[in-house]
Amino acid sequence: MRTFLFSRLCGFVGLAGLVGFIIGSSGCASSAVPYAELYGLVAKAALPPNDDALPAQLNPQLRYLRVDVPGRPPALLVLGYLDPHPEGEVEVWYSSQGEVLKTRRGRIIGTAGLELDWRRVATIPPAPRWQEVTAAGHRYRRLRDEMPGYRQSIASDMVVIPWTGLPNTALAASLPPERARRYQWFREEEANSSLGNPLPAAWYAWGRYNGQAAVVFSQQCLSVTFCLSLQPWPPQDNPA
Repeated sequence: MRTFLFSRLCGFVGLAGLVGFIIGSSGCASSAVPYAELYGLVAKAALPPNDDALPAQLNPQLRYLRVDVPGRPPALLVLGYLDPHPEGEVEVWYSSQGEVLKTRRGRIIGTAGLELDWRRVATIPPAPRWQEVTAAGHRYRRLRDEMPGYRQSIASDMVVIPWTGLPNTALAASLPPERARRYQWFREEEANSSLGNPLPAAWYAWGRYNGQAAVVFSQQCLSVTFCLSLQPWPPQDNPA
Protein backbone atom coordinates (compact mmCIF):
# COMPACT_ATOMS: atom_id res chain seq x y z
CA MET A 1 0.00 0.00 0.00
CA ARG A 2 2.91 2.35 0.61
CA THR A 3 4.06 1.99 -2.98
CA PHE A 4 0.55 2.67 -4.28
CA LEU A 5 0.25 5.96 -2.44
CA PHE A 6 3.71 7.05 -3.46
CA SER A 7 2.99 6.42 -7.14
CA ARG A 8 -0.44 8.05 -6.92
CA LEU A 9 0.80 11.19 -5.17
CA CYS A 10 3.81 11.66 -7.40
CA GLY A 11 1.70 10.96 -10.46
CA PHE A 12 -0.80 13.64 -9.43
CA VAL A 13 1.95 16.14 -8.92
CA GLY A 14 3.49 15.35 -12.27
CA LEU A 15 0.19 15.80 -14.07
CA ALA A 16 -0.36 19.10 -12.36
CA GLY A 17 3.13 20.31 -13.17
CA LEU A 18 3.99 20.71 -9.49
CA VAL A 19 6.89 18.34 -8.97
CA GLY A 20 9.01 21.04 -7.40
CA PHE A 21 6.18 22.04 -5.08
CA ILE A 22 5.91 18.60 -3.48
CA ILE A 23 9.45 17.33 -3.71
CA GLY A 24 11.21 20.46 -2.44
CA SER A 25 14.53 19.49 -0.98
CA SER A 26 13.35 16.28 0.66
CA GLY A 27 12.32 14.01 -2.18
CA CYS A 28 8.93 12.45 -2.84
CA ALA A 29 9.86 8.93 -1.81
CA SER A 30 10.47 10.02 1.77
CA SER A 31 6.85 11.01 2.25
CA ALA A 32 5.02 7.75 1.46
CA VAL A 33 2.64 6.66 4.23
CA PRO A 34 -0.09 3.99 4.42
CA TYR A 35 -2.91 4.84 2.03
CA ALA A 36 -5.56 3.65 4.48
CA GLU A 37 -4.53 6.35 6.96
CA LEU A 38 -5.49 9.24 4.67
CA TYR A 39 -8.78 10.98 3.98
CA GLY A 40 -9.08 13.78 1.46
CA LEU A 41 -11.03 17.02 1.26
CA VAL A 42 -13.05 15.55 -1.60
CA ALA A 43 -13.20 11.98 -0.31
CA LYS A 44 -16.46 10.46 0.97
CA ALA A 45 -18.47 13.36 -0.39
CA ALA A 46 -21.76 11.52 0.25
CA LEU A 47 -21.19 11.43 4.00
CA PRO A 48 -22.66 14.10 6.27
CA PRO A 49 -20.14 16.62 7.65
CA ASN A 50 -19.34 14.83 10.92
CA ASP A 51 -16.63 12.65 12.42
CA ASP A 52 -18.05 9.48 10.84
CA ALA A 53 -15.78 10.35 7.91
CA LEU A 54 -12.67 9.81 10.05
CA PRO A 55 -11.09 6.50 11.11
CA ALA A 56 -11.75 5.40 14.68
CA GLN A 57 -8.11 4.48 15.32
CA LEU A 58 -4.97 6.25 14.16
CA ASN A 59 -1.40 5.12 13.76
CA PRO A 60 0.49 6.58 16.77
CA GLN A 61 3.68 6.72 14.72
CA LEU A 62 2.20 9.28 12.32
CA ARG A 63 1.24 12.93 12.73
CA TYR A 64 -2.20 13.98 11.53
CA LEU A 65 -3.86 17.25 10.61
CA ARG A 66 -7.63 17.54 10.61
CA VAL A 67 -9.05 19.90 7.98
CA ASP A 68 -12.65 21.12 8.16
CA VAL A 69 -14.42 23.00 5.38
CA PRO A 70 -17.98 24.14 6.15
CA GLY A 71 -20.59 21.80 4.69
CA ARG A 72 -18.14 18.99 3.91
CA PRO A 73 -16.93 15.89 5.75
CA PRO A 74 -13.73 16.48 7.71
CA ALA A 75 -10.46 15.51 6.03
CA LEU A 76 -7.47 13.88 7.66
CA LEU A 77 -4.03 14.65 6.27
CA VAL A 78 -0.75 13.04 7.28
CA LEU A 79 2.60 14.74 7.72
CA GLY A 80 4.80 13.65 4.83
CA TYR A 81 8.01 15.41 5.80
CA LEU A 82 9.54 18.48 7.40
CA ASP A 83 11.34 20.87 5.09
CA PRO A 84 14.05 23.08 6.71
CA HIS A 85 13.75 26.79 5.97
CA PRO A 86 15.46 29.91 7.40
CA GLU A 87 12.06 31.36 8.39
CA GLY A 88 10.97 28.18 10.17
CA GLU A 89 10.42 24.52 9.43
CA VAL A 90 7.80 23.78 6.77
CA GLU A 91 5.34 20.95 7.43
CA VAL A 92 4.16 19.18 4.28
CA TRP A 93 0.81 17.42 4.70
CA TYR A 94 -1.09 15.37 2.15
CA SER A 95 -4.24 13.31 1.67
CA SER A 96 -5.33 10.20 -0.19
CA GLN A 97 -6.63 12.42 -2.99
CA GLY A 98 -3.22 13.96 -3.71
CA GLU A 99 -4.10 17.23 -1.99
CA VAL A 100 -1.19 18.97 -0.30
CA LEU A 101 -0.95 21.63 2.40
CA LYS A 102 2.30 23.30 3.41
CA THR A 103 2.32 25.13 6.73
CA ARG A 104 4.89 27.14 8.65
CA ARG A 105 4.14 27.85 12.32
CA GLY A 106 0.49 27.11 11.59
CA ARG A 107 0.12 29.46 8.62
CA ILE A 108 -0.75 28.03 5.21
CA ILE A 109 2.10 28.85 2.83
CA GLY A 110 1.19 26.61 -0.10
CA THR A 111 -1.42 24.17 -1.39
CA ALA A 112 -1.95 21.84 -4.33
CA GLY A 113 -5.03 19.95 -5.51
CA LEU A 114 -7.68 22.19 -3.92
CA GLU A 115 -10.40 24.08 -5.76
CA LEU A 116 -8.30 27.21 -5.23
CA ASP A 117 -4.58 26.91 -4.55
CA TRP A 118 -1.99 29.20 -3.09
CA ARG A 119 1.04 27.98 -5.03
CA ARG A 120 3.57 30.25 -3.36
CA VAL A 121 3.52 32.53 -0.33
CA ALA A 122 6.30 34.95 0.63
CA THR A 123 6.35 37.41 3.53
CA ILE A 124 8.35 40.65 3.78
CA PRO A 125 9.69 40.87 6.41
CA PRO A 126 9.20 37.28 7.58
CA ALA A 127 5.89 36.72 9.37
CA PRO A 128 6.42 37.05 13.13
CA ARG A 129 6.77 34.16 15.51
CA TRP A 130 3.73 34.03 17.74
CA GLN A 131 5.85 34.74 20.81
CA GLU A 132 6.97 38.01 19.17
CA VAL A 133 3.48 39.46 18.72
CA THR A 134 2.82 42.19 21.29
CA ALA A 135 -0.35 44.05 22.24
CA ALA A 136 0.61 46.75 19.72
CA GLY A 137 0.37 44.18 16.93
CA HIS A 138 2.75 43.26 14.15
CA ARG A 139 2.71 44.21 10.47
CA TYR A 140 4.22 42.54 7.44
CA ARG A 141 3.52 42.16 3.71
CA ARG A 142 2.36 38.89 2.17
CA LEU A 143 2.74 37.98 -1.51
CA ARG A 144 0.96 34.96 -2.94
CA ASP A 145 0.39 33.25 -6.30
CA GLU A 146 -3.04 31.73 -6.97
CA MET A 147 -4.39 29.03 -9.24
CA PRO A 148 -6.52 28.61 -11.30
CA GLY A 149 -5.89 31.70 -13.39
CA TYR A 150 -2.29 31.97 -12.20
CA ARG A 151 -2.49 35.33 -10.55
CA GLN A 152 1.00 36.26 -9.42
CA SER A 153 2.26 38.32 -6.49
CA ILE A 154 -1.10 39.22 -4.97
CA ALA A 155 0.01 41.68 -2.29
CA SER A 156 -1.60 42.10 1.13
CA ASP A 157 -0.52 44.23 4.07
CA MET A 158 -1.05 41.98 7.08
CA VAL A 159 -1.75 42.90 10.69
CA VAL A 160 -1.65 40.33 13.51
CA ILE A 161 -2.73 41.09 17.08
CA PRO A 162 -3.30 39.10 20.26
CA TRP A 163 -6.97 38.51 21.02
CA THR A 164 -8.55 38.34 24.46
CA GLY A 165 -11.27 35.73 24.91
CA LEU A 166 -12.89 33.67 22.18
CA PRO A 167 -12.74 34.70 18.52
CA ASN A 168 -15.78 36.53 17.19
CA THR A 169 -16.35 33.86 14.55
CA ALA A 170 -17.94 30.44 14.38
CA LEU A 171 -15.37 27.77 15.23
CA ALA A 172 -15.36 24.19 13.96
CA ALA A 173 -17.33 21.70 16.06
CA SER A 174 -14.07 19.86 16.75
CA LEU A 175 -13.03 22.72 19.06
CA PRO A 176 -15.65 23.14 21.82
CA PRO A 177 -15.78 26.53 23.62
CA GLU A 178 -14.55 25.13 26.93
CA ARG A 179 -11.34 24.01 25.24
CA ALA A 180 -11.01 27.11 23.05
CA ARG A 181 -11.05 29.39 26.12
CA ARG A 182 -7.84 27.80 27.37
CA TYR A 183 -5.75 28.97 24.43
CA GLN A 184 -4.08 32.27 23.55
CA TRP A 185 -5.73 33.56 20.38
CA PHE A 186 -4.40 35.74 17.58
CA ARG A 187 -6.31 37.52 14.85
CA GLU A 188 -4.57 38.13 11.53
CA GLU A 189 -6.15 40.20 8.76
CA GLU A 190 -5.44 42.01 5.54
CA ALA A 191 -5.27 45.77 6.14
CA ASN A 192 -5.45 46.11 2.37
CA SER A 193 -5.08 43.87 -0.66
CA SER A 194 -4.15 44.39 -4.30
CA LEU A 195 -7.34 42.46 -5.14
CA GLY A 196 -9.47 45.10 -3.43
CA ASN A 197 -11.71 42.98 -1.22
CA PRO A 198 -9.78 41.64 1.79
CA LEU A 199 -10.07 38.02 2.85
CA PRO A 200 -11.89 37.16 6.09
CA ALA A 201 -9.66 37.43 9.14
CA ALA A 202 -7.61 34.37 10.10
CA TRP A 203 -7.62 33.05 13.66
CA TYR A 204 -4.86 31.11 15.41
CA ALA A 205 -4.95 29.35 18.79
CA TRP A 206 -1.59 29.08 20.53
CA GLY A 207 -1.15 26.31 23.09
CA ARG A 208 0.81 23.11 23.59
CA TYR A 209 0.77 19.90 21.58
CA ASN A 210 2.97 16.89 22.32
CA GLY A 211 4.65 18.99 24.99
CA GLN A 212 5.65 21.76 22.57
CA ALA A 213 4.30 25.29 22.15
CA ALA A 214 2.42 25.29 18.83
CA VAL A 215 -0.61 26.46 16.89
CA VAL A 216 -3.25 23.96 18.01
CA PHE A 217 -6.10 25.30 15.86
CA SER A 218 -6.48 27.81 13.05
CA GLN A 219 -9.13 29.12 10.72
CA GLN A 220 -7.76 30.49 7.44
CA CYS A 221 -9.39 31.55 4.18
CA LEU A 222 -7.84 31.07 0.75
CA SER A 223 -10.64 33.13 -0.82
CA VAL A 224 -13.67 35.06 0.40
CA THR A 225 -15.77 31.88 0.10
CA PHE A 226 -13.24 29.09 0.75
CA CYS A 227 -12.12 28.77 4.38
CA LEU A 228 -10.43 25.91 6.20
CA SER A 229 -10.01 25.01 9.85
CA LEU A 230 -6.76 23.18 10.66
CA GLN A 231 -6.21 21.20 13.85
CA PRO A 232 -3.52 18.72 14.93
CA TRP A 233 -5.38 15.45 15.48
CA PRO A 234 -6.38 13.91 17.75
CA PRO A 235 -6.81 16.82 20.20
CA GLN A 236 -5.09 16.49 23.54
CA ASP A 237 -6.89 16.50 26.87
CA ASN A 238 -4.77 19.22 28.43
CA PRO A 239 -4.09 22.09 26.01
CA ALA A 240 -2.61 24.35 28.67
